[in-house]
Amino acid sequence: MTKTSKIPSNLTPLLDSLPQEHREKILAGWSAPRNIVSFRVNHLNSSREEVVKALGEASLLSSAWDGFEDAFYMAKEEHEYTLRGLEIYKQGKIYVQSLTSMIPALCLGLHPGQKILDMTAAPGSKTTQMASMLAWKCEITALEKFGIRHDKLVHTIKTQGAEKCVKVIKMDATELVQFFSQNAQKNQGRKMFDRILLDAPCSSDGRINLGDETTYKWYSPEKSASKALLQYELLEQARKMLKDDGKLVYSTCAVNRTENEEVIQKFLTKHPEYHLLPCPITPDYTLEDNMNRWYPSETMEGFFVVVLEKK
Repeated sequence: MTKTSKIPSNLTPLLDSLPQEHREKILAGWSAPRNIVSFRVNHLNSSREEVVKALGEASLLSSAWDGFEDAFYMAKEEHEYTLRGLEIYKQGKIYVQSLTSMIPALCLGLHPGQKILDMTAAPGSKTTQMASMLAWKCEITALEKFGIRHDKLVHTIKTQGAEKCVKVIKMDATELVQFFSQNAQKNQGRKMFDRILLDAPCSSDGRINLGDETTYKWYSPEKSASKALLQYELLEQARKMLKDDGKLVYSTCAVNRTENEEVIQKFLTKHPEYHLLPCPITPDYTLEDNMNRWYPSETMEGFFVVVLEKK
């Protein structure tokens, strides 16, 4: 099999479920490996001006991403090694993070003083991004159930200087309501958060590279279906913890309908009191009812985002 001449048989059900226009763009993205390194300014340790100055002194040519003024990207093969050798990287003044990974936090409508829940937080990219955007003026609860990933989350929060506004809890997010109800009083462990970020565990088919079998040999429709069950369960937990005037962002790095549109459509059918808000970051394609997709490309992973709010 060459890199693009033949589609692996385990991926054909995914592609067949999509309209031709989407199929062609996803295939093009899977065939174009991402060759950028992207990063954002960490305002807890630095400023945009300091970072831009340091990049200039190192003669690193970068581009600003138009989706987020604190985000930059540059050619990976040419510059990543040098970037990671700079003091601004070693001192946590910047954080290397994919551009798509930055989108969910930008969709939450964050404001100082909010109580925020990051349901599946490791390795801490989005957790520390929110802390940076709000300059510590928030209360973030970050969850992770797996030991190694939990330790990575704690490490990221510490190195990024976000400890004063982030509380990490080692727990399974499917037990969210039960956990917070144990010691709760009047609110019975519900409706505690102004904003909830559910960057859900997924099949990660938005990251596939057809030139690298290790990125797709694990994929199957059955795996997507299994992930969708978990994703819906997590959404139900999130719903019970969200304040009536709050916002919930659901995202995946997947492009299949099973884990994206179908999960959200099921949720909206069961809970018609929720509706989808427009995405503040312009997507590659807006699906039905404000469901937003980014195609995999040379700069972006395949990604899906919706912003949920009660009517």
